[in-house]
Amino acid sequence: MAEALLELNGINFHHKIASPKLLKPFNKIEGLGIKNISLNLISGNIIGLVGPNGAGKTTLMKLLAGLLIPDNGDVIFNGKKLENIGRPNWTKKMIGMMPENVHWYGSSTPFKVIERLFTIRNMKNNNIEKFLDFVGLGIKAHDPLDSLSQGMHQRLSLACALIGSPDILLLDEPMNGLDPVAREAFAGVLKNLAKQGKAILISSHQLAELERMVDSVILMHEGEIIEEGKLEEIRNKYGIHNDLILKFKNEVENLNEILSNNKFNNLNYEQYEEGDTFTIKIKPPKSGWDIETKQEILECFVSNKNTPFDFRSQKIELVEILSAVTGLDVEKVGMSLRRKK
Repeated sequence: MAEALLELNGINFHHKIASPKLLKPFNKIEGLGIKNISLNLISGNIIGLVGPNGAGKTTLMKLLAGLLIPDNGDVIFNGKKLENIGRPNWTKKMIGMMPENVHWYGSSTPFKVIERLFTIRNMKNNNIEKFLDFVGLGIKAHDPLDSLSQGMHQRLSLACALIGSPDILLLDEPMNGLDPVAREAFAGVLKNLAKQGKAILISSHQLAELERMVDSVILMHEGEIIEEGKLEEIRNKYGIHNDLILKFKNEVENLNEILSNNKFNNLNYEQYEEGDTFTIKIKPPKSGWDIETKQEILECFVSNKNTPFDFRSQKIELVEILSAVTGLDVEKVGMSLRRKK
């Protein structure tokens, strides 16, 4: 098993809020923050960081990037404990960060942006074209920033995070504003970086997109890590499984007969009409779905001359996982996801 590039053990941080008093005009008190955070960022792994707004995701990202200094706790890099975490200079070469919603505009070009950053970092700039090629910006290297799509803006932000070839990448909502094609291309770039040995932490609300690219997830709530591991393992632990959805042009009249097979007779299901479509929703068994069971269910319908025009598993949203793990009702969790940061 690969060793952790970066470890956090018992990290705490609280934002300082101004609370002036008569004799102490600059007095501050502790506000919200993160509590007792421990995690490992492992070479070659992509980890998803998920949670509602206000959970502490961005605060954690800023701490990892050295933009905030922890109140206490241990930071270990490559097996060596950093004695003075109050000086974040160690992050400059090790960490590359892509903030959320960076806006690129003006008549400058991606080439000029990277060239300036190379100069600031005192790096040779004879490989900028190859550098931009890697993130898919080679053909747009000399186009004005104003002419680039949102996907191109995100690629340029990623390119900036990659300057200096950092070991660890921190990406805050990197899929924002991307269409499906751009998301797929962006995910491909990240997977290539992981193959090169980078440790990548992605903060995102888009659970479906994360699931296709991450090795594991960290679930945060109210400043704490409340669950971590593979999404499938978390679903199984809390019994969170997706319904099986079948859509038909006509009502399935012999539904009970079709699902009378002993393997299926304990499954709960319902049929309802939506416009011109008849939908059957089948609740999963306690162990969740396996490919063989879903295939057998489909074959039962087809053999009874009821072929669905749509057959799929219903997508599980972040709100459902948060609700199961935190014990909060779905409506409360939904409200926390909709709040502004």
